[in-house]
Amino acid sequence: MGRDAWQRIREIRQADVVLGIPSHRNGRTIGEVVDALVEGTRHYLGDLRVVLVNADGGSSDNTTRFVRNADAPANLEKMVTIYNGSAGKGSGVRAILEIATALEARACAVFDARVPGITAEWVPALVSPVLGGVDMASGCYRRSAYDTAVCDNLAYPFLRAVFRTDLRDPLASEFCLSQEMTKDLVMRDVWETDVSRFGINIWLTTEALLGDWHVGQVDLGTRQEGSIDPGSLTDYRILHAVGTLFRTLTIHRRRWVADPAFVSVPFIGERSPDCLVPCTGCQCQLMAGMREGLVEFGPLMATILPGDAIRAIQTISRMEPDQVTFPAGLWARVVYCFALAYNKGDGDPDRVADTFLSVLYGRITAYLNETQGLSCQQREQVTLGIVNAFEEARPGFLRQWNGYEPWMDTNELRFP
Repeated sequence: MGRDAWQRIREIRQADVVLGIPSHRNGRTIGEVVDALVEGTRHYLGDLRVVLVNADGGSSDNTTRFVRNADAPANLEKMVTIYNGSAGKGSGVRAILEIATALEARACAVFDARVPGITAEWVPALVSPVLGGVDMASGCYRRSAYDTAVCDNLAYPFLRAVFRTDLRDPLASEFCLSQEMTKDLVMRDVWETDVSRFGINIWLTTEALLGDWHVGQVDLGTRQEGSIDPGSLTDYRILHAVGTLFRTLTIHRRRWVADPAFVSVPFIGERSPDCLVPCTGCQCQLMAGMREGLVEFGPLMATILPGDAIRAIQTISRMEPDQVTFPAGLWARVVYCFALAYNKGDGDPDRVADTFLSVLYGRITAYLNETQGLSCQQREQVTLGIVNAFEEARPGFLRQWNGYEPWMDTNELRFP
C-alpha cells in the first residue's frame, strides 16, 4: 500500500468490520454494489465501526468515485486505495486484507465489483456469522446453469471427492473472514502467483477448508452475472482457477492421499427458495472454442489422456452443439488425468491448463444441454451424478498419482 493508504489507516485507527470491493474498470457496475453495502451498513451494522474499502487497480474510468461520493452513515468510513502488485482481483483482495489487519477489524467481507442484483441483506448474512465465531462465511447462490457450470462440473465435485468436503460453491466471490484468518492469509507467500489474479476465490476456499478453520456457508439467493465471453481460449478467470485448484494436490498431498474423513460444511441462516434462473444459450460459442483448442493443443493432449479418451473427445467435438453429450464418468477420468499432468508432467503446467480449457468447454456444453429448463434444485441431481463419477474414479486416480507415467498415444490426433 502507498503512503496515502497508511495515512488514511492512521486517521481511522480501528474498525469492527471492513467491507471491501476489489475493482478495475468497473464503473458500470460498482455503483449498485456500493449502494447495497452502504444500505446494509445503515440498516444492519449501525452499532459497529465500519470501513468501506475500494482497492482499485488504477482504473481509467469513474470506478472509484462511487465510493468517494457515497452518502455514508455516521458509523461508516470510506477509503479508496490503488493496490500494488500484479493486475488482478487477488491483488485487490490482498490490499483489503492488509487494511483489515492494520485496522484490527473483527470481520473482513469482500464483494465483487460486478454483482447485478446484490441486496443490503448480503452484508449481515456474511458478517454476522464471523462476528459470532465463524472463521469464514462463504457465499452460495442460485445461478444460471452457465454461471455455475465450472463450479458444478469441476470445483465442487473435485474438492468433494478428493478432499472429502461439501462446500457447495468453492468459487464464491463473496465471503467474510475472521480477524485471525485474515492475519494468517495476508502473510502467505502466494501473492505473486495466479492467486494474485483470478485464482483468489478457490485458493481462499481451499485454505479455509484444509487449514482446519471454522467454515460456514451462507445462501445469498440469486446471483446474476455480468457480461461473458464463452468459448475464449484466454479466459483467465477459468484458467487461473483451474491451475490453483490442481495445485492443491501437491500442496496438500499428505492430507488427501490419506483418504480423510468426510467433513460437512454447515449452512448458516435460511435457505433461499428454489427458482428457475434463465440461461443464455451459448453452446455454439463453447463448441467453437473446444474445436479451436483441440486443433491447437492436440499433440499435448496425447501425452495427457489415454487413446480411448482422446477418441471419445474427438467424437464429442464433431457433434452439433445442441446434441452434445459428455458422460460424467469420462469427464471425471479426463479431469484426473489433467490434474496429474499439471502436477507431475514434464511440460509447462500453464499449457496443460490451456489444453484442459478446450475439453472443459465440451463438458459445459453437455451440461447446458442436460439441464435445460431445470430449476436450481433440479440441477442438483445432475451435479450429484457428477460427484458420484468423481468419487468412483478416485481410487484409480490415487493409483495413477503414485505411479505416474505420461501417455504417448499419437494416433488419430486430427480434430475438425
